[in-house]
Formats: sequence, C-alpha cells, structure tokens
Amino acid sequence: MRDIGSGPRGCLPVAIEVMTAYTDSADDPGFFWASVQRVMADGADRADPAAAVAELVLGLSTLCGIALDHLAERAGPERGPRDVLAAIQRAYITEPPP
Repeated sequence: MRDIGSGPRGCLPVAIEVMTAYTDSADDPGFFWASVQRVMADGADRADPAAAVAELVLGLSTLCGIALDHLAERAGPERGPRDVLAAIQRAYITEPPP
C-alpha cells in the first residue's frame, strides 16, 4: 500500500483489488479471503501496520462513496447517496429477505 499522505487516490488500488476479488469469488469464496489475507499480511509487514489498515479502510470508504454517487446518478435526479444507503439498509438490515 502507498503512504496515507497520498490520500484516497493512493488507497484506491488496494480497495479495488480486494473488491475485484470479491466480485470474482462467486464460484470460489476462498479467492476473496485469500486476497484479504494477502493485503493484510502486506500491511502487517510495513513499518506502520496501523497506517496500512487505515489506508485500506480509507480506500474501501472512498470506493463505497464513489459507488454510491454512481448508483444515485443512475437512480435519477430525485435520489441522492443517502437515499441509496437507506434502500440498502431496508433491503439488507431492516427488512432482510427470507
């Protein structure tokens, strides 16, 4: 991972790598887990492991924000990122499918 001083742009590549592994792991969930373990091990080997975890969290948060913005744009002008989050909360937490 890059230095956290590089901001979200420096953190996005690792987040995209982890989430790409997630999307590619439908047939093999172990693929995603192996990717996460590798990213965490790489971070643990750094001089400041806590910064590596912070970079991963920042990268995943940034990626989520970007995805929310894109989803809101596709949902139409009357919906914003908070509306998308509320719909996700209803679908997966408040009223989960049977």
